[in-house]
Amino acid sequence: MKTNTILVLMTLSAPFATACAAEGEGTLETRIYGEAFVEEGIPADAFVDGWAVTFSSMLVAVDGVSADGVEDPGVYVFELTEPSGGEGHAVGTLVVPEGPQQLDYRIAPGGGESLGNAPDPDAAMMEGMGYSVFVAGTATRLSETISFAWGFDTDTAYADCEVVADVPADGRATTVMTIHADHFFYDDLESPEPNVAFDLVAAADADMDGTVTADELRAQDISAEARYQVGSRPIDNLWDFIAAQSQTLGHIDGEGHCEQ
Repeated sequence: MKTNTILVLMTLSAPFATACAAEGEGTLETRIYGEAFVEEGIPADAFVDGWAVTFSSMLVAVDGVSADGVEDPGVYVFELTEPSGGEGHAVGTLVVPEGPQQLDYRIAPGGGESLGNAPDPDAAMMEGMGYSVFVAGTATRLSETISFAWGFDTDTAYADCEVVADVPADGRATTVMTIHADHFFYDDLESPEPNVAFDLVAAADADMDGTVTADELRAQDISAEARYQVGSRPIDNLWDFIAAQSQTLGHIDGEGHCEQ
């Protein structure tokens, strides 16, 4: 009876041992990309009111990059307007089990000495000002020109982002944290299909100096607007509305979504 018991245990254990031995690891390369909208600008045909936007700077502070419990300890600042040839910018690599992966990352205040492609003074500025995102650029429509330079201190965790490519054993897959800059100009916090619009931002230029500041956006009441719906959020001005949109920028591998 004792011999039979040992044989049964060996038989039951064999498939499990084989499965464990067969499990491998691979490398997940992480990148970040603002797409053509950041590197080349948002064209007029993307806006419902005929404006076009070009960005002179879009700085993003990223940390907490992880998959399958393996975390990249770096805190990075990236200048997403830098041309990348459609590839985005390298962040790091994670050695993870083979197969499908979910990526987590944060866009949160940080910086200091740059570990991304941002120049050190820009990374220091992000840390000193407590910014997670800084965006500057110009909007144009015919002869009209409006400039902006806005920094946000929002802290957003993007979780369970479904990576498109499986990680092969002893191989490499790539995933891209994709930043959607057109969300800054969405005109609804609730609609699944908001418009991209700039008229109300332009109208906030109270001193008509061609630059819209954060204070001018705070003074722009949106509570009576037919658009610019906020649901149950306690938001009644355009600055808080755009700051809330800044927490929707993060995606994965293009249009892939993440949990927040």
